[in-house]
Amino acid sequence: MEPEKTIEINSSMLSEQSELLNTVFRMYIEDINPFIVRFEVSKGEFPIEVQNEIRAIYGHLVRATMSTSPEQVLRNIEKMKSHSKRALLDCFKYTSIICSDNYDDFMNRYENIDLTYLGNGQFLTDIVKRCRNARSDLQKAKIAETTNISEDDLFSLYQDAYRQFEELNNKLQLAEESAAFLQHKASKKDKISKISLWTGIGGFIVGIIGILINFI
Repeated sequence: MEPEKTIEINSSMLSEQSELLNTVFRMYIEDINPFIVRFEVSKGEFPIEVQNEIRAIYGHLVRATMSTSPEQVLRNIEKMKSHSKRALLDCFKYTSIICSDNYDDFMNRYENIDLTYLGNGQFLTDIVKRCRNARSDLQKAKIAETTNISEDDLFSLYQDAYRQFEELNNKLQLAEESAAFLQHKASKKDKISKISLWTGIGGFIVGIIGILINFI
């Protein structure tokens, strides 16, 4: 039985590409990882597409340390950067979906509330328009993905849709407290109305009973 071959690992091969590696690592720690945390909190799971890209990133990092020439090192690190960008693109997709779901949740929770009271009457019109535009741009990006569009152009389309959804989500978060107050106020008013109604009905019944007793 032949002895197993020892795999040569030499991380010093990476030193010449430290600047490019820093770009890749910064993209992960500043952009990709915060999204993963956000997604796990929101959905309770790790997005599989992003996980696959991270696995590919790590695979090319290891291959870079096994390279026998500076050219091979550079080629693997460039592939790391490409997979990082794809992971970030997936983050844009998932974040857009999360924000879109947040919009639907907000509108469902406050469907019986007059949201025109918020933002000097501009809030409702603004968020409906923003959501419509963001969803339209997200759909355009999805359609473009089935064409021969370049990776950079596709990235820009998803990034634009993501930014619109983030702006929409921020507006919803800022309006949450005011919308909840309106809901509480409307609920309190509804309870008072019901009490008044039943009090009126009770008074009417008592009056009828009194009339009947006098009649008898």
